[in-house]
This record gives sequence, structure tokens and C-alpha cells, in this order.
Amino acid sequence: MRWRFRQISDLAVLWAGHRAVPVTLVALVALWAAAGLSFSFPRQWFLLTNMMGTLIIFFILLPVQHSQNRDMVALQTKLDELIRSSKAGNHWIAAEKKEAEAIEEMRQQHHDQMPETMN
Repeated sequence: MRWRFRQISDLAVLWAGHRAVPVTLVALVALWAAAGLSFSFPRQWFLLTNMMGTLIIFFILLPVQHSQNRDMVALQTKLDELIRSSKAGNHWIAAEKKEAEAIEEMRQQHHDQMPETMN
């Protein structure tokens, strides 16, 4: 099941991220509004359209967010491995899981330790 969701997620990201999608959607909305106004569709039809559009966006957002979260976890894992293999302090590993105040304190300590030429 996870494998299938990952495939769907990757396809949704690939599809939703294509540059032709926004242009196509704007054209479809303009055509739909023009048809609705020229044929005098009832107000409920436009409300139904609004609801369906919201649901479609919601169901596209879920796999895109899943894919983004998976990519971010992979990126953080790679960064942690780079920190482990370098001369950097290991206190930076998993910094993204710390509280905002702790991260700011770590950043300030690092900034204070930098040579003047790099500041």
C-alpha cells in the first residue's frame, strides 16, 4: 500500500508541477465561466463547481505534501551524514527537531565563533 501511495504521490507531483497545468486551468475556468454566464446556469451549479474544485485541490495537495515531506527527510538525513563525516560539531545533527529558541542559540554561537573576515 505504501509503495502504491508513493507512486501516486510522485505522479501527482510530476503532473501538478508541470508548467502547462496553471495555464490550462486558467483557460478552463475562463471557458467554464463564459459558458455558465452565456447559458444562464443556476447559482447552485457554480457553488457545486466551487466545491468540486476545492476537493480536487485538497486531494492533489495531500500527495504533493507527502512527497515534499519524504524529500525533506531524505535531505535532512544526507545533511546529518555530511555533518558526521566532517569536522563540524555533532550538536548540529537533527537540529531541525529542536525548539526554535535552541536553534537560534546554536546559530548565534556559530555566528560568534566565526572569524571576522567571514562575518
